[in-house]
Amino acid sequence: MACQRPALPRRMFALTAILASLLVGCGSALPPEHRLELSVAAGGGYSLTRLEIRRGEQVVITFHNRDTVAHNLSIELPTGRRAVSAEPSVDAILNFPANDSGSFRFFCAVPGHTEAGVLVISE
Repeated sequence: MACQRPALPRRMFALTAILASLLVGCGSALPPEHRLELSVAAGGGYSLTRLEIRRGEQVVITFHNRDTVAHNLSIELPTGRRAVSAEPSVDAILNFPANDSGSFRFFCAVPGHTEAGVLVISE
């Protein structure tokens, strides 16, 4: 009696190939990524008070907290607040699409902190 190989591996291969072709066809190009770095030094204060990007970019801000207390980076955008917090000596990442052009305030939302600046999104 001859031993038959199960058809499952062939079916799985065919299904995987079909799904891969569907995914390739429905995707669109990713927006360009714009990486920025912003720090809070010991004693407070952002390293930059003005950040500039272009509308349509994917924004990635690496937030470095070099202070001995926790800090926050909050940005008020038309689509809502984007925020990230970092404990002392910790880095955090804030990631969002720059969909709207204009000038938007960024600040530390920790009560009593005064760090602030402006994010400019140009056409």
